[in-house]
Formats: sequence, C-alpha cells, structure tokens
Amino acid sequence: MSFQTDIKTVEDFKREVTDIPATLQIVECYQPWCGPCKAIQGTFRRIYFDAGDRAMKFFTLDVDKVAGFEEYKGKCQPIFLFYKDGQILEKVVGVQAPTLTRHIQTLST
Repeated sequence: MSFQTDIKTVEDFKREVTDIPATLQIVECYQPWCGPCKAIQGTFRRIYFDAGDRAMKFFTLDVDKVAGFEEYKGKCQPIFLFYKDGQILEKVVGVQAPTLTRHIQTLST
C-alpha cells in the first residue's frame, strides 16, 4: 500500500482533495524531469511516517499531465499545497522539510 495517491485528472483532484472535509491533504505538484522533485521523495515518505496517526492524506500531481496546474510548470522544484475543507491553506515551494513538517503539525490538529 502506497503512502500517497497519484492524482491523474482534474476530476481526481476534485474528488480526492477539494470535496473531502476535515482532513488535511498535502499535494506535491511536480514534474518528472525535475531533479529536486525526484530527490524529495524519500523526505516526503519520512515526513508522512513521522507524522503518525494525524488525519491527513498525501497526493502527487504531475503538472505536465493534469490540466489546471499550468502555473506550477517549469519551476524545477516541487510545490506542496496544503488543503483542508476544500480550501488551500499553505503553499511551500522547494525542498524544505522543516517547513513541511511544521505545517503538518500545525494544520493537522
């Protein structure tokens, strides 16, 4: 079982992220050719398992394949979007594990 779900369409995004109440959803927007996007995978997994039983879900979204996320293309770094109750709460640009961990701790309560 994977610790994250791959979002492949706008419909997936709506169903999995914006329509789910009361759970923190963290979406990693990435491009498969991007070195830092590949490098963060181990860190992203560690952050997930370190968070324990907090009410949250992790997602990945390839911005080259999912319409509506063009603004995140060409950044050459992962972008993490934090959602709760269908609203975006925070955005973290780049490989910033301490910032990701801090947002998870504060937003998942």
